[in-house]
Amino acid sequence: MKLILSSLLILTTLAQAGPEAWFQHGLIMPEAIATLKSELELTADQESKMQAVVSEARATAEPLEQAVKEQQKVFNDTLRNREKNADAASAALTHLLESEAPVKQLQLRTLVQLRDLMTPEQQKKAMTLALQKNVNKGDLEARVKTKAEKLRAAVDSLGIKATQAMSERGGEIESMIRGGEWTQAEQALDKLIIESGTNEPETTEALDFSKYETGNVDIEVLRQRLDNVQANAQSIISLPLIRQFIKAKEALEQAKSAQDAELVGRILTWGESKLAKQ
Repeated sequence: MKLILSSLLILTTLAQAGPEAWFQHGLIMPEAIATLKSELELTADQESKMQAVVSEARATAEPLEQAVKEQQKVFNDTLRNREKNADAASAALTHLLESEAPVKQLQLRTLVQLRDLMTPEQQKKAMTLALQKNVNKGDLEARVKTKAEKLRAAVDSLGIKATQAMSERGGEIESMIRGGEWTQAEQALDKLIIESGTNEPETTEALDFSKYETGNVDIEVLRQRLDNVQANAQSIISLPLIRQFIKAKEALEQAKSAQDAELVGRILTWGESKLAKQ
């Protein structure tokens, strides 16, 4: 029974409509079934048939979910790219919605099958208890949305495109929210807020590059070092560190304008050392 109901939780990633809309048609979300397993008292035959439904849905869902993630990434990248026009953004959204359609179809089919495996009495009990639990879930949703907005505002305040690592983590959380996985989303948000240093105060302290070695200052080597630093910086999650890199970039541009190869080398050595400590 535990295996069956824990497997059902995977299907919550497919959720799009609000809980009230599903309840109106007698469809009980898998998460609700899992939390109400003791009250529903499913028979061995019901468990076996639910397992078959879930196994089929899981096998079908994996490639569909992957397709949605890929299109979501394309859509997000398109919105962040200021060189893309409205037509490109619209096309990316169309592809995203098209990828979500079979996911919704699978969700609907699975929920109807699970509903029909329960007796009318079980359905009624599940709907009543799930609606009661959903009242408390409203507070959880509000907390998640508040934390997500706080993190988004902190990233936006940087004034630059989010790093690849931050975008990927944010995309994972966004997928949880869209899937109705509010508890998992809050846990992931709390972890990311701590790791990103969102609540840490900003510092106005200037960066001192003088104590760093210049390293190889051959022009071609400097270019390669710069490319490496820029590429590796995409793995940064820490907002305070990103702010430092923004300052370092400004100093680097000034050093390049002054044709100060030694200072460029020191700044790159600073960046390399920071990235090595991650």
